[in-house]
Amino acid sequence: MDYALTIWSVATYIEARVKSTIDYEHMEKTTGFSYRHIREIFKENTGKSLSKYILERKIANAAFDISISDKKLTDIAFEYKFNSYDTFTRSFKRITDVSPSQFKKKDSKVGRKRILMGMYAPVIFKKDDDIEYYDTSINKHIIPKETVKTNSSCILYGVPKVAYTFKECTPFVVSLKSCLAYLGHRINYTYIMAVTGASFRLRWNKSYWDGGNVDIMNIYQDAYEPFKRAFKAIKRECKILKRANSSKQDFMEFIKKEINSGKPVISLGIIGPCEAGLITGYRNNGETLLGWNCFQDCKEFNKNTGIDECGYYITNNWWQNPDTIALIAIGDEIKANISQKEIIENALNIMNTNTIKVNTGNRSMQTYAGGQLAYELWARAITNEAEFSKNTIVPLLIERLMCQNDAQTMIGEGRAYAAYFMEWIGNTNKHVQNDCNEAAKYLRKILEISMEMCKIRGGFEQNEKTLKSFCQPKIRAKTAELIQQAKEHEHKACGLMQAIYSKL
Repeated sequence: MDYALTIWSVATYIEARVKSTIDYEHMEKTTGFSYRHIREIFKENTGKSLSKYILERKIANAAFDISISDKKLTDIAFEYKFNSYDTFTRSFKRITDVSPSQFKKKDSKVGRKRILMGMYAPVIFKKDDDIEYYDTSINKHIIPKETVKTNSSCILYGVPKVAYTFKECTPFVVSLKSCLAYLGHRINYTYIMAVTGASFRLRWNKSYWDGGNVDIMNIYQDAYEPFKRAFKAIKRECKILKRANSSKQDFMEFIKKEINSGKPVISLGIIGPCEAGLITGYRNNGETLLGWNCFQDCKEFNKNTGIDECGYYITNNWWQNPDTIALIAIGDEIKANISQKEIIENALNIMNTNTIKVNTGNRSMQTYAGGQLAYELWARAITNEAEFSKNTIVPLLIERLMCQNDAQTMIGEGRAYAAYFMEWIGNTNKHVQNDCNEAAKYLRKILEISMEMCKIRGGFEQNEKTLKSFCQPKIRAKTAELIQQAKEHEHKACGLMQAIYSKL
C-alpha cells in the first residue's frame, strides 16, 4: 500500500476535526496504523512532524475565520481548542509571524487551495502573488520570459504553469501545451486529446484497485505510444530517454542539453507519480531541478520540494523518486500527417479493446480492461460489499474513491473532448455531419453522467464527507446504475463512429 494514501487519510482525519482535540487512539483505529508509525510515516514522507502539521492546519483554519467572520478572537481561540488566548496568540505568531490581531488589521490574504490530491482547504498566502501562483488558472500569472544562465545553472522563466484545472485534467497534454506555448506554438487541446487517444480511453486494472488506471500510458501496449502520436501530430521528432536503460548522469546531461538550447523538458515523475510535468531549469549542474508539476503542492508528494519565487518547484530529490521514469524532449520538425479517419480508427480500437497488457517501466506488467468490459469491472468493483466493509481501513477506502474519481475523469473530461472532436469532424465533412452530431450527443451524455456521479455523493473533492457518502451501499448502487447508462451511451456512440469511419 502506498504511504501517500496513509498520509492522505491522516490529513483528512485532521482536517475534519480541526476544531477538536485530536483523538489519537481513534486515528489509529481509522488508519490501521499505530500512532508511533503514523508519526514516522508522516515525518518521513512530508518532512514535517505530525504535531506541527496539526498546529498549522488549526492556525490556517482559524486565520480563515478571522478574515471572513466577525467573531471575537478569543472565541476563535477556544473554538479551535486552544486552552487560552495567550496560547493561541503564541501559536498563531509562531506560524504566521504576526499576532491574530495584527493579522486581522493588515488584511492578510487567505483562501482555499489544494493541499492534497482532491482535497481543498484554507491556507494563508504569504504574499499577494502566491494567490496567483497557486491559482488553478494556468495563465493567470504571467511571468516575463527570460533565460538566466550561470556556469552551473540555466533557468527558462516564463513557461506557462502546468496544473490540473476543471477543464484540462490530462497532465501530458497540459504539459505539451505549455511547452509549445513557451516556444511560440499553439496547439488545440481537443485535437491532442483525440490524437493520443486520451479522449476515448477507459481503463480498469483487472487484478486490483489501481490508482494508475487514469494514466494515459495505459492506453496502448506500448506505454509511450500516446507521446509518439502527439509528437507526430505536431510534426516534431519525439526524443525519449527512459530510466530503464539510463543513469542519473544520463538524465542530467539530457536535461542540460535541452534547457541550454532553450527548450523545456517533459518529465514523467520528478514529483509524485509518473504523470507528465515540465522541467524548466536546473541548478548545480543538474542535481537540482526546477519546473511545473501537477503534484508540487501536494504534501503527500512534495517532501524536500521548495517553491521558487516565480512558482516553479525546486527539488534535488527527483532521482530518488522511483516514478521518475522518463524524459521527453521536442526534436526537429518532421514530415508527418495524421488523417481524421486514422484518428477515428484509433479511437474505435481503444473503445472496443477489452483487454490490454502494459508495462510502463516502473512496475510489473499490468493487465487492464478497456471498452465495455472496463465499464462492467468498474461497476462490479464498487458494488462489491466485501471491499467496503466496516473493518476496511481508511487508506484502502480512499484508494477506492480515488479509482472512482479517476474513472470519472476518463469518461468526463475524455468524452467531453471526444464530443468536441466529433463535432469538428462533422463541420469539416458535411456528408457525415448528422452522424457526428449524434455521436457527440451520446458522448456528452457520458460527461453528464460523470457529473451526476459527483453530485449524488456530495461533490468531486476527496474528503471525509464524500468518502463516507461513497461508502454507503445505496450511493454505490446508484453509481453503478449510472455506469451502466454510460456504457450504453458509449456503445451507441461507437456504432455511429464506425459508420462515420466507413464514410470518410
